[in-house]
Amino acid sequence: MAATRAGRDRGTNRWGRRLSVSVLCLGLTCLAAGGAFLTVAAAEEEGEKEEEVVYSEPSLDEFPADLPFDPAEWTTATDYPPIGDPRALRVVKDRPFRVVWASYPPTLRTDGPNSNLMQTSQIHGLMYESLIQIHPETEEFVPCIASHWKIETDEKAETQTFTFRIDPRVRWADGSEFTAADVYYSWWHRVQKDRKEPSNFMTYGEGYEEPEILDKYTVRVKTKKLNWRLFLYFGGMDLYPAKLVHIPGEQYLEEYNWKLMPGTGPYVMKPEDLKKGKSLILTRRHDWWAENEPWAKNTFNFEKIKYIIVRDPEMQYQKFKNGDEGDPDSYVVGRAQRWVEEIPKEEKVQKGWIKRRKIYNQSPQGFGGLCFNMRKPPFNDKRVRLAFCHLFNREALMEKLFFHEYEYTTSIFPGRDWGVGDENELLEYDPDWAAELLADAGYAERNAEGYLVNGKGEVLEVELCYPQQAWERIWLIIQKYYRDAGVKLDLKLLDYAAMLKNITERNFKIHYQTWGALLFPNPETSWRSELADQNANNNIPGFKNERVDELCREYNKVFDRKRQKEITREIDRIVYEEYPYALSWYGPFSRILYWDRFGHPDTYLTRIGQTPSSDMILTWWWDPAKMAALEGAMKSGQSLPQGEIVVKPWAEKDEAESEE
Repeated sequence: MAATRAGRDRGTNRWGRRLSVSVLCLGLTCLAAGGAFLTVAAAEEEGEKEEEVVYSEPSLDEFPADLPFDPAEWTTATDYPPIGDPRALRVVKDRPFRVVWASYPPTLRTDGPNSNLMQTSQIHGLMYESLIQIHPETEEFVPCIASHWKIETDEKAETQTFTFRIDPRVRWADGSEFTAADVYYSWWHRVQKDRKEPSNFMTYGEGYEEPEILDKYTVRVKTKKLNWRLFLYFGGMDLYPAKLVHIPGEQYLEEYNWKLMPGTGPYVMKPEDLKKGKSLILTRRHDWWAENEPWAKNTFNFEKIKYIIVRDPEMQYQKFKNGDEGDPDSYVVGRAQRWVEEIPKEEKVQKGWIKRRKIYNQSPQGFGGLCFNMRKPPFNDKRVRLAFCHLFNREALMEKLFFHEYEYTTSIFPGRDWGVGDENELLEYDPDWAAELLADAGYAERNAEGYLVNGKGEVLEVELCYPQQAWERIWLIIQKYYRDAGVKLDLKLLDYAAMLKNITERNFKIHYQTWGALLFPNPETSWRSELADQNANNNIPGFKNERVDELCREYNKVFDRKRQKEITREIDRIVYEEYPYALSWYGPFSRILYWDRFGHPDTYLTRIGQTPSSDMILTWWWDPAKMAALEGAMKSGQSLPQGEIVVKPWAEKDEAESEE
């Protein structure tokens, strides 16, 4: 199975985690939103001569005269649900919340080589802030470092101008004042090629003109094209101290390899709390400038967060169960078999000392499935593609391997209202209908071996390559059902690099592909027609549709969220009914275990939270009463209530709101 991950975040990273909202990377080629499809290195290989860009690099501490500021002339947000729980406590100071990593990051840098990792992203999200952020329930923009903003659109020129008003109360962790220079140089830092971060330059260098400092607290930037996500990318970039980041790339890459610049966020890392290869501790700031802001109140309640290294996945589980001092406080259960068969038998779970929760929310979900190469036979025929969908026996996998733990995918935007998975037809295993479709496509007869052949005597044969031995158990089951239907499905374990080369050069007939999820979909990078006959991009099946192209162009320029969703829902219907993939399954939930020491919101996780540990850091807290009850129960051997195991708080909340 080939899996792509969301690229470096271009959106808000508040709420203690990065929200993937920008580009998808396939192999080595990054797809910027609506931009060029060559990496910087590829452009250089083609011999393009790049002109050196000279920036103004304004003063760090001298500013134009203050402009008049009338809040009534600006946009902001004040009416939104609180994120923190008013019951939250911060009375426990001596116990860190412990999070396990499988490996130690190769660097702590925010940018440059090896910096785009899950571990460092979570740390940076707790230390650095952005101009604006996305509310994790409403998905609307709310203030952060910028209290107000303006968006001006020049439709004739197809550009936009964004202006941000900085909250004068913002302070860095070292006590210094935050100014417009910090915004400018955070952008400047990203467009310096000596940082060795080509994707940053593609987004920030090719997307925007040089920002302007209008006064000490006001900054303005103009886009080079019209795309609603550009407001999100600029407003959501991490901001760094200008006095520290305005340095040569070589110095930055070396000096900040194992050192973090001070941020404006709720946590800091003390030098003595870095133990390379072993652990890292973040400490809560008691002078955080945003402490009493509506979006920040009652959040980030742990005094310390300790990241520990446990490399073996099985050892992670065992150490969590031990519950000794220094062991992880929670555990995310990845295997359906463990969740269904092993965990209910654990004594500590049966006694309620360890809580077991399967939590549904509405976080972005990626999709996966058998991808058909629509450029060549047999999958240039829609009837063959639909037949293969009906032969992809997901029901057998659910029964034999997955313990019915997952949902069938019926949308390219599954689980959320950006798609129409609740309306699209569920394509069930149906060999009889598949046989009719294949016969209509010319595969009506079988040869002596039992395989379907067309009028030329050509066998209906396709090769499915996969890079991981663990997937063989799945494909052997699927192979049987295709074989019964007369399809010769050849399985081949292939080196990942070789398989990726075949995919990027479109030398395949069928391929299993999974995609990560974006908070805000970017359909053009996967479905735009002009990409269909090009190599190395996300339109792997070679999908072409004029109406989808038209919708993608409109989508980039529409700021109204309702209309954006109408567009993606129409795209979902069109794509789904062309069958470029035989879609597979997904899990719109998090399966977690945790010791009964915590207080937490009734919803457990935020509506769009994708990483349980990040949401726990954001809204959970140590509960002294529960800690004492757990200690007493463990000493006496008594049980504690386990509570509801499967919880769907957001579905229940939506239902209650709809009845009001």
